[in-house]
Amino acid sequence: LYSVDISRSANQVYNVLKEAINKVTQYIFWESKREFFQKTFELDTTNTSDVGINIYRLVAHEFSQTGKVDTSAKKTIFGQIYHQLGDNYPDFFKTEMDNKSFDVKFIGEGAVDGGGVFRETIAQLCEELQSHVLPLFIKTPNNKNNVGNYREKWTINPAATSHLHLKFFEFLGGLMGQAIRSRNYLELSLPNLFWKLLKGQEPNSQDLEEVDRLQMKHLDDLVAMDQKGIDNFDWVSITEEKFVAILSDGSEKEIKQGGREIHLSFSNRKEYAELVIKTRIHEAQLQINHIRKGFLRVVPECILEMVNHEELERMVCGVVEIDIDILKKNTTVSGIPESLETYFWEVLQGFSQEDRQKYIRFIWGRSRLPLSQEEWTQSHTLEYLYTDTPNEAYPVGHTLSLIHI
Repeated sequence: LYSVDISRSANQVYNVLKEAINKVTQYIFWESKREFFQKTFELDTTNTSDVGINIYRLVAHEFSQTGKVDTSAKKTIFGQIYHQLGDNYPDFFKTEMDNKSFDVKFIGEGAVDGGGVFRETIAQLCEELQSHVLPLFIKTPNNKNNVGNYREKWTINPAATSHLHLKFFEFLGGLMGQAIRSRNYLELSLPNLFWKLLKGQEPNSQDLEEVDRLQMKHLDDLVAMDQKGIDNFDWVSITEEKFVAILSDGSEKEIKQGGREIHLSFSNRKEYAELVIKTRIHEAQLQINHIRKGFLRVVPECILEMVNHEELERMVCGVVEIDIDILKKNTTVSGIPESLETYFWEVLQGFSQEDRQKYIRFIWGRSRLPLSQEEWTQSHTLEYLYTDTPNEAYPVGHTLSLIHI
């Protein structure tokens, strides 16, 4: 049990309570946390979804085909939303559960935003973030080199440090906050290292290995040189490295003052390894700080204190795996013969996870299911499509979790 001396400064008391919460959060049931979060959000909900955003999807698509990077974010969907909402995004992102943060109008298209258009916009925005068209994220070294684990991940571009780029990162933090509040999840594939840093938890060498396996193997080999019978006399012919780290974008950074003039040696190799790990883990700390700033403008800091990094990722991104049994449990069937329903579930069960996500996006506008049973406020509905030409008809999705087959 913790005792708090309330005669100490408010900052000291806060730090003691923060430490206590961090140590016991793993013992708090998720349902208790979820209930607390919801009551906390209800205290400062401000969004009424009455702001309209115009999206020129054709402009974004045509730009994506040029191979260029939208450094000022004026062509992409992400940029179009950012420039229209401006710095007042918290007013729109503090939304009620299952609500959209703003109305979306696809210019030149006939879509009406009943919620599905908004979710489709968020999904396409996430695709942009994890592509060449925006400068904020790049493939992890494991992704680029096709080695190690988690080869599908993206990481922050350490070179994205301009004032405008940092504002983009802050805006992204706000989007992450609205994902938690509204449960319109962001389909982002980011490593554990990112989520630990966002929470304020110190990552370790294993987290770095999930980002850059080749770097960690090199460092492990350096540290273990003596175990391979290599001593100071053999060192000169092995490496001519300096105290410089190669970051995720390929740029170099001194890991110690004057590092470009300090030669890596047998005697300082362990210090070198420790400094490289520290530098690589925090190579994008500036950007993380801005994401966190935007996040905390939408979500109270106590949320970060009460979750671990895995829970934080799930709250922002949802669950990647589509469990057909859970989907089936939350499905309402109307007018469909039993034999056709059976066939439908057999086909869906045979889908890969990628195809299952595409199906969910087709009927719902997003590719992640709710985190818990209590969050299923809308059923997945199957209705029979009556037509005079059934052999020529295709399934119809309404992006409201409804499909006609």
